[in-house]
Amino acid sequence: MSNLARIQAQRQDFLTAQNSAWLDGLPIIGQSGAGGVVSGSANVGNGALTVTGVDIGAEQGVHVVQVTGIASGFAYLTVTDPDGDVTGQGVVGLPLAAGGIHVSLAQGTIPFAVGDTFAVSVLPVPVDITGLVFTLDSRLSATSASFAFQASSAANPQTIAAGTTGGNIAMRLLQPAMAAQPPGTYPYNILAADPVADPSGLSPVTAFYGLITHAAVLQA
Repeated sequence: MSNLARIQAQRQDFLTAQNSAWLDGLPIIGQSGAGGVVSGSANVGNGALTVTGVDIGAEQGVHVVQVTGIASGFAYLTVTDPDGDVTGQGVVGLPLAAGGIHVSLAQGTIPFAVGDTFAVSVLPVPVDITGLVFTLDSRLSATSASFAFQASSAANPQTIAAGTTGGNIAMRLLQPAMAAQPPGTYPYNILAADPVADPSGLSPVTAFYGLITHAAVLQA
């Protein structure tokens, strides 16, 4: 399977200027992965939480697993995502899938109590982008077919620098190209394509999107 399927679109806005080059690194292109587990400092129970899996699209940030009830010999769990929304409920001792994370909480020698909490970190794990081609598609407006800025990792010399296993890309449009574009605000996508899996180039995916705010002179 092409690694295009692992890319999740990220918003990234830019400030650029006519009198300087556009040399900007972008965030890691990554899929969601396990970043670690921390037990609440006030926990009563001494059992352990295990993360058994993280879905590609799981929301990145801190998910909270909390014991919210004890009844009939069972300890009940509630999971909230980084926005504080409840994504799942379960029971200690059984697998639970909630908000793209898969966890299992096992009792220890001291039983859990209501309020015992675990924080589960979900972080971006770099996608191997070796061989992928990245193209900047920036238009005069969201409804315009006319291009504002264009750049590509397939250009010679490259105007988008693309890495490999680290999932990094960077813009490198030099000042003459920036001077040619009038100041304004331009919507853009950076599209990723796989020339091996899709030689036609007809199935690109969006890696980044947002707005380029272009000025005569860069201002804070």
